Amino acid sequence: MDDLEEGYRVNFCHERETPIYEDIVVYQTEQSWNDFKYKTKCVYLVNNLNLNDGSLIEGEILLGVLAPHDSTKEEKRNFYEEITGLNKLLISEYQEDKSEGEKIKCFTLLPSLQSYRDLVKKAGLKHAKAILIALNDLVIHKEKSESSEWIQNAEATECFRLAFMRNSEPFFAYHNASSILDGLDEESFRGISNSLSLNYKLDGFDTDHRINLKYCSDSIIPKRINILIGKNGLGKSQALTNFCRAALRYKDKHNSLTDPERDHGRPMINRLIAIGTPGETSNTFPPERLKTQKLFYRRLNLTRNSRSTSSRQIGELLVQLVRSEEDIGKYSRWKLFLNAISKVLPKKEIGIILKGGGTLLLSELRSGGEQAKLELWADLSPNAEPKRLINGESYPLSSGQLTFVKFALLTCLFIENGSFVLMDEPETHLHPNMIANFVGLLDYILEHTGSQALIATHSAYFVREVSRDQVHVFKSDSENQISIVPPRLKTFGSDVDSISQFVFEEDVESRLTDKIFEKVKNLPFEEVDRELSRELSLTALMDIKRRLEGQNEEA
Repeated sequence: MDDLEEGYRVNFCHERETPIYEDIVVYQTEQSWNDFKYKTKCVYLVNNLNLNDGSLIEGEILLGVLAPHDSTKEEKRNFYEEITGLNKLLISEYQEDKSEGEKIKCFTLLPSLQSYRDLVKKAGLKHAKAILIALNDLVIHKEKSESSEWIQNAEATECFRLAFMRNSEPFFAYHNASSILDGLDEESFRGISNSLSLNYKLDGFDTDHRINLKYCSDSIIPKRINILIGKNGLGKSQALTNFCRAALRYKDKHNSLTDPERDHGRPMINRLIAIGTPGETSNTFPPERLKTQKLFYRRLNLTRNSRSTSSRQIGELLVQLVRSEEDIGKYSRWKLFLNAISKVLPKKEIGIILKGGGTLLLSELRSGGEQAKLELWADLSPNAEPKRLINGESYPLSSGQLTFVKFALLTCLFIENGSFVLMDEPETHLHPNMIANFVGLLDYILEHTGSQALIATHSAYFVREVSRDQVHVFKSDSENQISIVPPRLKTFGSDVDSISQFVFEEDVESRLTDKIFEKVKNLPFEEVDRELSRELSLTALMDIKRRLEGQNEEA
């Protein structure tokens, strides 16, 4: 390996060995993993030189091997037929007394963004870089012009293309982890695809559903959320279903999800989080396949009480989150959660009742030393719900406020830089007046994790929270031709009546006024206006006026 002033040396072993000072040990994990014969999963161990206390830094690593540089095509083919990750050949090469130029060259990649964050956090930035250089990590080397040739050779191997890039998290890390190596505070949140094209075919429609999703986090009006809206039966929920299946790379010939702005067309999505009510979640979103899925995917329930593991109670989720040591950028997951709920709830008043009967603010759940925190967390009841604490008294939160807390908990537990959050009819448990706060909470989490969202809804209150470029209205004609179009009106901040009238068209007009019109159709509009203007909306009143005028013209 490359000689460094820090003096790190790499030793490949058959099994776990404790590295001596300035050594890195790499050994292969024992697990059944289908990565196209290439057994890439290994573990690295390194003495923590930064702390100088004998502690070890440990983490997973993906490892591949390059054929000797001067090999013929036939020799390379035979070489790769024999190589299966960290085998005897590679170990013997590094145990023998050979110069660096004569040794087989390997390449490595940490399996996720969090893996790079953990290394920087534990070893410090300087030593983390030295460790990665010694390991021939692709992320740190691809930024160096002198490494370009062997990086290209590594990218061209089947091991890299089929095994390293098989799953979404190493794929996303390879393209985005370099900013972490500039320092945790410098982590970039711009790696996710900003342009997606979703196509799918549904029975009963003569044409395909085609949705072009555009996102932009840098605009004055943030565009991190896209909204799907329209009448029932036109395929809104199915859009979420097909988005999931395509992102998870199910073998469906009638759907696809691509990024038209990337040469390879593969969407740059790190994680997929699907959130809904229990019934809607199971009907809309495909089940998790944790052992085989190529994309980190969680299907979660938003309601408070359920026996399913995907709908854990709020107290249990609080314990899980407060114990998490993971960071995203400059925030811990716990800090991200507290900041998010403070957008909609008074953080200094939200607390929880402990098993022992006392109360504690959520912001104090990480107070004290290690033993004090462990005792405190053990005193949290799994079924406890947050309360509002005022002058020593506790008051229950509304169902909508609890929905805010549960949503923020679930999202902050599982979201990662570059995630996609899918939601089906989140208005089910929200009063219309609370939707603006919910969108604000969601947008904060998306902003601070470089993530995006897609929401299917019937509520015009969601539509008024985003610009019209982010709204997709589902319409069909009498010949089963489906069209998905942006609204004509400017939706951001628009009144709900105008949005509803465009989205639901004649349904809004006819159903609300049919009965009334039958009773007033023989009256002049001036009398109708005088009698009903205090009770009918302007939209309904104008509809009656149009009908009366049309009736008079026909006569």
